[in-house]
Amino acid sequence: MLMKVRRVNKFRLRPTKKQEKVLFSLCEMSAVLWNRVNYKRRQSFFAGEIDWNTEEEYNEFKRILGSATTQQIIRKNDEAWRSFLKLLRLKQQDKLPKHVHKVSPPRYWKNRRTGKKKLMTIIRNDCYRIEEVRGKKWLILPKGLKIRITGCVKWRGKQGRLEIHYDDLTGRWYALQSVEVEVEEVRSTKRAYADLGVINIITACIEGERQPIAFSGKPLLADWWYWSKKIARCQSHLKQVNNKNTSKRLKRLYRKRKRRFRHNINTIVYRFVRLCHAKSVGEIVIGDITHIRDNNDNGSKVNSMIHNFWSFGYIMERLRTTAENFGIKVKPVDEAYTSSECPWCHSKNVKKHKRLFKCLNCGVKAHRDVVGVLNIALLHGEGFNGVLAHPLLLRVDDAPESKSSMWVRMSVRPSEARITPLLVR
Repeated sequence: MLMKVRRVNKFRLRPTKKQEKVLFSLCEMSAVLWNRVNYKRRQSFFAGEIDWNTEEEYNEFKRILGSATTQQIIRKNDEAWRSFLKLLRLKQQDKLPKHVHKVSPPRYWKNRRTGKKKLMTIIRNDCYRIEEVRGKKWLILPKGLKIRITGCVKWRGKQGRLEIHYDDLTGRWYALQSVEVEVEEVRSTKRAYADLGVINIITACIEGERQPIAFSGKPLLADWWYWSKKIARCQSHLKQVNNKNTSKRLKRLYRKRKRRFRHNINTIVYRFVRLCHAKSVGEIVIGDITHIRDNNDNGSKVNSMIHNFWSFGYIMERLRTTAENFGIKVKPVDEAYTSSECPWCHSKNVKKHKRLFKCLNCGVKAHRDVVGVLNIALLHGEGFNGVLAHPLLLRVDDAPESKSSMWVRMSVRPSEARITPLLVR
């Protein structure tokens, strides 16, 4: 069965100086239009009723931006306000999603601190096209613009609107193309059970497989600490020398730390989902730990790892999206107390030390993350039989291999490979 999903192609624009002036003018006026429409609606909302009439703004800006672009910017503002009103209704009914803590009206396209406009615009799906000539790609836009672009056309299908924006930090132009594609859903009742963590990003057990797997998060954590220390030094230097709290260099450091973390997370999630697809898994059952940060205070270092380093929401979002690309469903389930009970004898008389779990009733010694996964399998699946109590620990290495092999290598750490596996029946 085929299902339709929306995906995004990202391109970098490489305009000439003349083309860049046109883009700056186009995005500047697009921001003016958005801010004017948004101001009108914010004022009317706080007065009691939203004014949806935008005929005056449309007639004024269609001569500057073109009717199609003006229409798309107003439509995007409509979507933002409808989303806000829907969240507001859910809040009044006490049905707000758990991850949403504050509901605010749509914001302006500008930096609140500096007052600079956010430079971006929207091109309708039938007003642009991408041409490829002799290995080079070109973006054809209204007003005779033909801009050289670089980037991979990862998704091909029914094209949606194109959003162009300027990155102040790098001085580069980017375009995001919405594409509607079809993916084939995996028809299988086979399941994989997964548990998310800080030390091991994903620990999983696939039905019918004897060996659980765990993707180590230690290299990611070490890299995150390295960049956090560089950020701290930069902040200290700024305060001492210029008495400032931020700078472009500091923002670039924050962005680099985030991008390196997300790149590694994307790689781990992709490798895990691809393994599930190769094993004909139709559904991934994963422990939901949405409120793990609530009332969690374990010292400055542990708090930094849980509250700053570990992006549970991002990992879940990437897992859902990547699994959807392969036609696999993702089912979040409650995982409360799954690592505090022996999956063999169901005793709660246990001892936990770092990653080691020991049942004082039956004497089983196992990896804590594996215990959590097996308990999830017991609660939400058909259980397990003959599964090893210690996982095959894998880590992501940035070193590329040959083209015929995996583009990211997974290897077993020698110190962890010597753990004697125990059989959990």
